[in-house]
Amino acid sequence: MDIEGIIFDLDGTLVHTIEDIGDAANVMLKRHGFPEHSTSDYLKWIGKGAAKFVENALVPDITTEQLQGYITEFKELYDRNLHHKSRVYDGIPQMLDELTDRGVKLSILSNKPHRLTERVTEYYLSDWDFNPVFGQREHVPRKPDPAAALEIAGIMNIVVDRILFVGDSLGDLNTARAAGMVPVGVTWGYGRLEFAAQNGHSFIQHPQELLALLS
Repeated sequence: MDIEGIIFDLDGTLVHTIEDIGDAANVMLKRHGFPEHSTSDYLKWIGKGAAKFVENALVPDITTEQLQGYITEFKELYDRNLHHKSRVYDGIPQMLDELTDRGVKLSILSNKPHRLTERVTEYYLSDWDFNPVFGQREHVPRKPDPAAALEIAGIMNIVVDRILFVGDSLGDLNTARAAGMVPVGVTWGYGRLEFAAQNGHSFIQHPQELLALLS
């Protein structure tokens, strides 16, 4: 493939973050007398932005104003506790080193709130130059809408069909297709690509396989 740039999803693709996310949510829930949830529950809810994530974790009969307060509290708790159990996936550092050596431009696009996306990237991935790093921003539709991916292509100054979009969810693959980019699904994340694999989407099982796609 004649690839010049790669856009990566963050959670479940580059960094395993779900335990710190779940712990922050459970602290918030416990404070207010709500039932806590398991990691497997949180895995079902991750990927569609913080607002939807928190809404799914709460009981159904809360007001919009209450929901906004819980979302803010969850973000603050996670911001202070994002470094306890999270880790970069095995093989990712070596892959990113090789991509950098090859001169491939790197970027991150997540549905995690923008500040938290920046914080996780700074803490776990500061050894590599990701530009730009975008989380969910106000007035920009989240994935699978292609708007942010196309914005990144413009910043990279690369035509879309020379960009890989790498992620662990069907939403990531759909974003890539909507933007005219090359979709690549990963299987080491949160187990969200079984359906995609059954429907003929391409996927890789180890970071080194991404390098083979560029050869």
